[in-house]
Amino acid sequence: MRLPEHHPVKDIVGEVNRYLEGKTVILGITGSVAAYKAVDTARWLIRRGARVIPVMTYEARKYVGEILLHWATGFKPLIELTGETEHVGLVRSSDSILIAPATLSTVAKIAYGIVDNPVALAAVSALGYGKSVIVAPAMHSSLYDSEQYKSAVKRLEEQGVTIIPPVVEKGVARYPQPELVARIAASVTSRGRDMRGLRVLVTAGPTREWLDRVRFISNPSSGRMGVEVAVESWSRGASVDLVHGPMSLQPPHMVRRFNVETTSDMRDIVSKLTEEEYDVIVAAAAPVDFTPGERYEGKVKSGVELILNLKPTPKVLEGIRRKPRVLVAFAAEHTLDVDKLREAALEKLNRYKADIVVANPVGFPGTGFASETNMALIAYGDGSYRVLGAMHKELLARLVVDEALKILRRG
Repeated sequence: MRLPEHHPVKDIVGEVNRYLEGKTVILGITGSVAAYKAVDTARWLIRRGARVIPVMTYEARKYVGEILLHWATGFKPLIELTGETEHVGLVRSSDSILIAPATLSTVAKIAYGIVDNPVALAAVSALGYGKSVIVAPAMHSSLYDSEQYKSAVKRLEEQGVTIIPPVVEKGVARYPQPELVARIAASVTSRGRDMRGLRVLVTAGPTREWLDRVRFISNPSSGRMGVEVAVESWSRGASVDLVHGPMSLQPPHMVRRFNVETTSDMRDIVSKLTEEEYDVIVAAAAPVDFTPGERYEGKVKSGVELILNLKPTPKVLEGIRRKPRVLVAFAAEHTLDVDKLREAALEKLNRYKADIVVANPVGFPGTGFASETNMALIAYGDGSYRVLGAMHKELLARLVVDEALKILRRG
């Protein structure tokens, strides 16, 4: 199956990045009221370079139209199977299948091999061919809390299926943000579950140091780099703890989250967590380096001239109790000079006995704080380094995780 030459969906292919370039994802859609979100999910996959082919159950057509899905992906949805065994050729030529949203009915059917609808049949076939299968359930919480659901999900996980947990609120197990679903599917499709069994700690975002009750010192970090690493690691099978400051991004709901405010808070949490051993720690946060020597009560009156006495904050990395098997640190520098970035990376490597340091410029357009992209240099514990140039933080997160895994495998 090829995308029609002049279909408008080609205008958005790779718009975000090329994470899924050359990959084909089957998008299975079932009869959930969240089925309309499959349209946005498909588009976010395509923006990452994927070819997306929709497969629907009959019930799904009550909630989302075939014409809309055809427009969204460039391919007519597969709804009815014939003697031509379309599912076999489709699954063989695909890299993964994402069932989003998945009802309890279809979750249970896949778990127990009941293939009486095209989505369940494609999913079971994919498992038989060793393809990645990703399931994003959505349902009422009474079904989500049922023993039937728990039993089916446990069985699927034992079969290697990735379950994207719903966001449970107000009595409903809601479908997560479509972009997040697509982001997770991209990682699983590209790398599989190669981090299964590993423990990962990630720090992300800025911290705040308070001047008075309403004003603070901080920086423009959005937390995106750390969030991308956390999502990448979780998607690939790791157990992830995310320690983050006040971010402009929503932290991913499927990881264990620790929300902190000051640099001391971040250090304390990291210190407590690292009483136990992690396989990988990625310190991507941008904690504030200075704190006011005196905190004023109430609100300092505007128009008053102040002289601030700033003192250094404690270093978060120095609070690590048990060194992980791989330590990845970030160094933010206001320079575009490769030699200066390399010097900063090597200094941090030596200071913290890190295995990898990613040095990136900040304070310039298109890189660092509050940007979707980073210009980076990556340095290694043996003193070697390479210049990566500008790349989307999602791709940089994949590279960082890949490099950490290489070190782990060398043992």
